[in-house]
Amino acid sequence: MPYEEYLKWITFFRRRPVGWREDHRTALLMNAAGVKAKGHELFASLRLMKNVEDDTKMDDRAVPKGVMLNMMMSAKGGDKGVNLIGGKKNGKKSS
Repeated sequence: MPYEEYLKWITFFRRRPVGWREDHRTALLMNAAGVKAKGHELFASLRLMKNVEDDTKMDDRAVPKGVMLNMMMSAKGGDKGVNLIGGKKNGKKSS
């Protein structure tokens, strides 16, 4: 197995630990039986998946993204020397 594939498998099993489907199924059955706790509060595998999901959501908010930003960054003319992300104009900090 190549090293890159090995690293991808490690990443996969961090995101989807062994046994998470059984834990999810059991959590759904427990909820149907009247248990009020969420699945990630009961099972470590589901808690790990929720933490990974929350971490990926936080990464998306770190840097502005989107189609409109890409269009603005690639526009010709307009305000030259303006850094849309940093807020600097012509190398000086804007006040």
